[in-house]
Amino acid sequence: MKRKIRVIQVLLLVLFVGAVVFGIGVILKLSDRVEGIQTAEQSDPLWIGSQLQFEMLRLEREISEAAWGFKSATDVALRFDIAWSRITILQEGKLAQVIKTFNIDQSVLLALEDRFETLEPLIEEFATQDMTDGMRQQRAEVLLEALEGFDVSLRSFLLSLAQAKTSSLTEFRTGLLSLSHAIAYLGTTILVLFGIFITLLFLELRFAAKRAREMRALAEEATSASRLKMNFMSVVSHELRTPLTSLLGGLALLKARMRNATEDKTALKLLDVASRNGDRLLAIVNDILDAQALSEGKVTVRREPTDLVEVVEVAVEGCRPYADALGVRYEISKAPDKLLALTDSARVSQVLNNFLSNAAKFTSSGDVVTVSLKRIGQKARIEVADRGIGIPLERQKDIFSAFHQINPGTTGANKSSGLGLSIAKQLMDLLGGDVGFRSIEGTGSTFWIELDLMPEPRGGDNQWPPQNGEIDHD
Repeated sequence: MKRKIRVIQVLLLVLFVGAVVFGIGVILKLSDRVEGIQTAEQSDPLWIGSQLQFEMLRLEREISEAAWGFKSATDVALRFDIAWSRITILQEGKLAQVIKTFNIDQSVLLALEDRFETLEPLIEEFATQDMTDGMRQQRAEVLLEALEGFDVSLRSFLLSLAQAKTSSLTEFRTGLLSLSHAIAYLGTTILVLFGIFITLLFLELRFAAKRAREMRALAEEATSASRLKMNFMSVVSHELRTPLTSLLGGLALLKARMRNATEDKTALKLLDVASRNGDRLLAIVNDILDAQALSEGKVTVRREPTDLVEVVEVAVEGCRPYADALGVRYEISKAPDKLLALTDSARVSQVLNNFLSNAAKFTSSGDVVTVSLKRIGQKARIEVADRGIGIPLERQKDIFSAFHQINPGTTGANKSSGLGLSIAKQLMDLLGGDVGFRSIEGTGSTFWIELDLMPEPRGGDNQWPPQNGEIDHD
């Protein structure tokens, strides 16, 4: 559904853009037409042509009156120049482009221009030289004869110009009406497309909001289920730990007495199995309680100057009986000097115990687990490396998640609660350290933690931090 809406939105967007581009083209075309008509209206070649006709008549009249002495020859020259300027205006600039657009025969203008070039010396001579009345009348007849015959041609030119202008205005009004209709339809189409696009966008937003609400509801359900699960397991664990501790104490006491009082190996073996499984059950119960306390923020860390070399040695010694029972040995590679960190030794030991027990659990009998402690700059790095089955690549991203088991299909000694690594990660976060791993399936795994080292004491200082260096962190 969402994909179909996307496709429809893209198509509508393409149509919308196409309509906008087409509308811009129509508007530009209309603008050109309006500009052409404005030029024609503002310059008005018909009016200029009419003025040329009037100037020709005035020129002929001025020549006749000058011949009889009623006008001066200078007035004739001035009228001649005015008439010639009208001819020039009609042949140059925007008026010439408009007339050319009208596709009108301009031969009369060309003929007039040639005739005026011919008459110019005569007009100058007529205006400047002193003449007798007879000579002036004779020269006036020559000029009038040269100008004769243009009146009809000019009338025909003006008629054609008037018809072309009327036709152009009619065509413009028709085109303007058509374009206005096209713009109206186009605007309606754009509005409809825009409305559909906005509607689909609104539907998609509603769909996305609905999906977000559903996802939030699912997340809340998952969180609630996880919380209920943890609460249930916490309650059960609390109820189990007290009788389980009593059972383990009783089993330990019974084993001690039976070992001195009987030689029945079968009975002793059954007691060992029961004790070992009780220890496993107690470890699982403790993991569940720790995970619950961490999730509720009830875990307290007590930071104090701690020798990490000593912490590693104690953790290895504590896990050695478990490794011996599996036929696995621990080897320690440690730094020659003390590595002091301001941390909680008990919590660091808890993390290391988890790494050490996991390494022994997934290492073949007779093999070795290597524990190394080294300094890297101002950090101490503790690594626990095994040569076990390794972690599949697809499971590595969730390795520190709660209830995640490296090999969920395993049973027996390799079965676990799936909380140990999650607890280790949360504890290291509380301690301000780093935790990580690298693993290759079939080759083995290396889990590591890093802690900041205390700065070296400066001259005269015998301890750091000064006085009480214990810090509680809830």
